[in-house]
Amino acid sequence: MKINLEFIGKNIRYLRRERGWTLARLAAKTGMSEVPLGRIERCVNAPSASAIYSLSKALNVSVDTLFAEEHESFRMRRFEDEKKPSLVASHTEDLFTPQLKSMAQDIIEGFQALEDICAAQKHAKIPLFIPFEPNYQGMENLSLNVRRYMGVEHGIVFDYFELFESQGFRVIAVPMPKAIDGFSYYDPPNQNAFFFLNTKKNPERQLFHLAYELGSILLITAAIQRGETLVENSNNPKTCDKKPFTAHRAARRFAATFLMPSDAVIDTVRQLGIRQKQWSYNLLLRIKHRFGVSTEAFLYRLDELDLIDPSLIEPLKVKIHKHYGKTDFGEPDLSRRLLTPNGRLWDLVLTGKELKEGRNEAIAIERVLKKWKVVKK
Repeated sequence: MKINLEFIGKNIRYLRRERGWTLARLAAKTGMSEVPLGRIERCVNAPSASAIYSLSKALNVSVDTLFAEEHESFRMRRFEDEKKPSLVASHTEDLFTPQLKSMAQDIIEGFQALEDICAAQKHAKIPLFIPFEPNYQGMENLSLNVRRYMGVEHGIVFDYFELFESQGFRVIAVPMPKAIDGFSYYDPPNQNAFFFLNTKKNPERQLFHLAYELGSILLITAAIQRGETLVENSNNPKTCDKKPFTAHRAARRFAATFLMPSDAVIDTVRQLGIRQKQWSYNLLLRIKHRFGVSTEAFLYRLDELDLIDPSLIEPLKVKIHKHYGKTDFGEPDLSRRLLTPNGRLWDLVLTGKELKEGRNEAIAIERVLKKWKVVKK
């Protein structure tokens, strides 16, 4: 009787993709030829005992992991292996429901598989380790450096989703529980990241959280370089600028200055000739749309940059909060920001379906994405 060992090939292919390796690279590490290894991955041929041993050594996993028949069993065994390349969550995963974790895992696996099928770039185009001073000014300098790497510096960006995807980042917009804005995973083998954003949030909230998560990833990589868990909290006013420098505050500072660079905000206000005492509620709403941020965040930034008379801040804040209270934090004057969610992900799906080798797998991944209601535009 013929024994079905297809799961072995699938496990090998998954582990190779997780590391960002090509078939040729894994073949070189095992001393095997690329063609027979490809036939094993595609489940055409069953691997010999010596091939299994070589593959387990090259992939740095146990033989039991390769032989895990059920996918959930495979996941469990993989996480038991030591020294495995793994994703690093930006937040404590204990806060996520099992369904949310499963959704993230399915989409990450599908994304990596599509990149492999389409021979797409896996690495981010910008470095994810950029030195910075551990204080709030350091985070503002870091955000400006990132914008320089992205080629936008002080310019106004109209579609941050497209900007991030053009840098090779994996941005996924998907429905989640309302209490969650999103989360991200750092991908060390590929020096890249996955950014998950909640489509139930308004565009301003999504954009802020996208920038927030990028800041979190940069904090993670810096901590890894220093051999620490994350940015240490500090009560030293010389290093924390009055408030304790926590990872959360650091990421928020990065996001605010990334979306509203000081020079861009100052230039916009000066070009329009807006004086400190001229700010009205309607003018505030109109100008904040240029930066894709919430009305309150833009008001704080104007105050920080000394572009608005202090006497106007509290009345405007009261009016903003009154609107938030009536609309469950809906943005005044609605949202004018147009976003293109999941562009790269669905482009990869369509490309994969056109390839003879990857068509069936791409179709299967498409079903998984639809199961989780991944937005398609």
